[in-house]
Amino acid sequence: MNRRNKFHVYLTIVTFCTGFLVATSIETTKLMRKERMNDQLFQQETQLNERILAEKEQNRHLENQLLDLQRQVGKVEEAMATRKAEAAEILSQLEAARMQAGVVAVEGPGIVVTMQDSQHAASSPDITNYIVHEHDVRLVVNELRLAGAEAISINGQRLVSNSSIRCIGPTIIVNGVKSAAPFVVSAIGDPETLEGALNLPGGVLQTLQDFVQIDVAKQNSIQLPAFVGDAKSKHS
Repeated sequence: MNRRNKFHVYLTIVTFCTGFLVATSIETTKLMRKERMNDQLFQQETQLNERILAEKEQNRHLENQLLDLQRQVGKVEEAMATRKAEAAEILSQLEAARMQAGVVAVEGPGIVVTMQDSQHAASSPDITNYIVHEHDVRLVVNELRLAGAEAISINGQRLVSNSSIRCIGPTIIVNGVKSAAPFVVSAIGDPETLEGALNLPGGVLQTLQDFVQIDVAKQNSIQLPAFVGDAKSKHS
């Protein structure tokens, strides 16, 4: 084999080897790129999974916080409901006390008892037997109180615990205010009960009706004024 042929053979071998090396290098580069891409995808997937786990943990933490807040709100609402009920009870007791003390005007069903001097007073030799006295009015008031009257007034004067009823001649003084017959006793309470108490056999009406005129009327609504004056001072 001459030199020229050897040269061609060597050139062919070198060219083949070079091509093989280039092809191998390209494939290696592709494989390395693919591996890098796979590594990047794996890292991204790992980071995504870690983020999902972190968000799940945060969500669990927030859910626990929400449950805790709901429990706290429930306790506050329960306490508020209890306090509201207690406040309502206190207000109810206060309103009842104010009504009994006579410091507020009241309205409700009840009866009106009208007491007047007897028609026989003018012709009787003893007129005092046929005119209304303070003890007659007091009998009616006491009977109404025993029957459960919630509030009472006499001729517009609200009775309180220390109110007095005094008689001066043909007039009666209530809470320091003088008034003459007819004497109108207004009482708030159950009309049937109050009227029944006055009409008991041998009771107030039977005792008084032979000496004075007395009329009883049930009413669906009666308005009584508040007490005017010093509730601490006893009118004598």
